[in-house]
Amino acid sequence: MRRDGRRRVASAGLSTLWLLLLAAQGLSPADALELDPARDRALALLNADRSEQDLPPLQLDPALNAAAQRHAEDMLQRDYYAHTSPEGEDVQDRFLSAGGSRWRLVAENIARCAECGPALSADIIRQLQRGWMDSPQHRANILRRGIDRFGFGIAAADQPGLYAVQTFAGPGRPRGLSEGEEPKALAPDELADGMLERLNRLRQDGGRDRIQGSPALDALARSLIPDSGSGGLERANDLYARLPDGERGRWRSLGVLKAACGGCGARETEADLRFFHRQWHERAGDERRLLDPGLTHAGFAIEADGSGRKTAILVLGAVR
Repeated sequence: MRRDGRRRVASAGLSTLWLLLLAAQGLSPADALELDPARDRALALLNADRSEQDLPPLQLDPALNAAAQRHAEDMLQRDYYAHTSPEGEDVQDRFLSAGGSRWRLVAENIARCAECGPALSADIIRQLQRGWMDSPQHRANILRRGIDRFGFGIAAADQPGLYAVQTFAGPGRPRGLSEGEEPKALAPDELADGMLERLNRLRQDGGRDRIQGSPALDALARSLIPDSGSGGLERANDLYARLPDGERGRWRSLGVLKAACGGCGARETEADLRFFHRQWHERAGDERRLLDPGLTHAGFAIEADGSGRKTAILVLGAVR
């Protein structure tokens, strides 16, 4: 133990092991906290740090609490210290096992104090938070934008000591954001117009004729987006049957490009246009379809379910 009475606590970020010095003064069984009060204390301290940066507060989440507690207890019982268990299970696996959504952005902070005993005090919770805030990687998780839920777990024994876990989840942020850019939400018609503009720039660069937008194909694209509760993209078995009667005989050919992402924000934004367009034009097979000289029209739709999942559908058509 150091002369100043501070105990050595190790705290790890997403990939880097950090050693932090945290004070642990006056511990006794009388100071022991129940788990729920400890979580409330951890949340209050974390939200105070977020408030100083003008960030919205987080709320406790049962699945995140369960994932954090499971990991703290597992590290204690099996005497290891890592974000990944010996079997290769990570924070997302634990979150899913506890009933969390696979579409949410998930992150984790961990800490260890080999010299701390089983008695837990409010001071320990406070200094764990201070230690995490003093570490750049942990601080980045605590102050991350795009998260709205928090979980906390803690387990301790005389040997090997104390393990603490913070878990975070939220819808995330749009994947296509540029440095320093804030998300700009767009209406459905703005999204369709924006994608059409990008497609025509690509076609112009490739020496192809411009294509036009189509309200009927926009509506078709929206109809192909799966329900928010489904696990994947719906198969378009009969595109023509989804068109209004007056539109079915107009089209010589129809095709669909689909894409989805998780942890990429709660609203449909301009940045999503860049992300999904880049996905398609950087894949050789999809780019050939975008540059098909026979194309005449396109329809487009994005839907965000609020949890972080976004689905994009592009319908490509050629009139007779």
